[in-house]
Amino acid sequence: MLWIVFSLALASCGSREQAGREEPAAAPATSSDPERQELASLLPGDNAVAGWSAADQPRFFGPGDLWEYINGAADGYLAYGFRQVVTAEYSHAETQSQAVIDIYRMQDPRNAFGIYTQELNPDSDFRPIGAEGYLGGTALNFWSGPHYVKLTVFQESEELKAELLKIAEHISGKIGDPGSPPPEAQYFTGADLVPHSVRYVPRDILGQSYLSEGFEARFKRPEGESKVVVVSLPDSDAAREALSRYRNFISSTGKVERELTSPADGGISGRDGFYGVMSAVRQGNRLLISLGEATPDAALARIGAVLGNIG
Repeated sequence: MLWIVFSLALASCGSREQAGREEPAAAPATSSDPERQELASLLPGDNAVAGWSAADQPRFFGPGDLWEYINGAADGYLAYGFRQVVTAEYSHAETQSQAVIDIYRMQDPRNAFGIYTQELNPDSDFRPIGAEGYLGGTALNFWSGPHYVKLTVFQESEELKAELLKIAEHISGKIGDPGSPPPEAQYFTGADLVPHSVRYVPRDILGQSYLSEGFEARFKRPEGESKVVVVSLPDSDAAREALSRYRNFISSTGKVERELTSPADGGISGRDGFYGVMSAVRQGNRLLISLGEATPDAALARIGAVLGNIG
């Protein structure tokens, strides 16, 4: 539920179609700002994609003024290491169609993957653009290396979807090597893994301020879905402390029913006040948490499967 609300908030706040919205002032690219120059070089030249030309000068926003462009969504982007964005409007000479191109430069590929996965709709039409992309309605989004690219048109049609694909493929080609998902994404496997549900969460995992830099995935169950979270702490002592704090949290909002000596370095099982059945296990400097399985044994089996992938 939380990731759905967060994704909708980001998407709605980033919309360029808000009636009566006053456009913020442009920040020009300068030779003294190599990051802006790099972003500007990724934009298509006039007619580089047949028929499409820039309608105005590109604009740039950084961490200090991102809120002027995407308002309430800015905090979410900043959490994922946002560095710069270039936005440009394009028009098609024959059809008079318009498109907006946003190219975000994040801190690194992990964070580009993170913001991309936070905003995606798992039911979208996924395409092999960059590292991964998806097409839906009037938008096409993809991530590639440290870049997150968002393309928007203002009418929904099959013809414009085809044009979005051409523009996206052109930009992807200019970016070059797209890289691949973070290695932690491979922790989650199985026939019941919900497709495109693996996410990187930079902070406040499960609402806990001491849990950050983690990955999560959802799994299908006959009665709904379950979730597994893997958090890497700086060292084993930090992981022990995090497990102790999480035990206190579960005790205050649910119930700790068992102390575990295995798998891995042991942990706890019981009931979470929101998700129901839970188990939390430490493996060295990692904390693995299973939520929402049918039984404690099923939760531990799920953690065991993830441990097997971690090695």
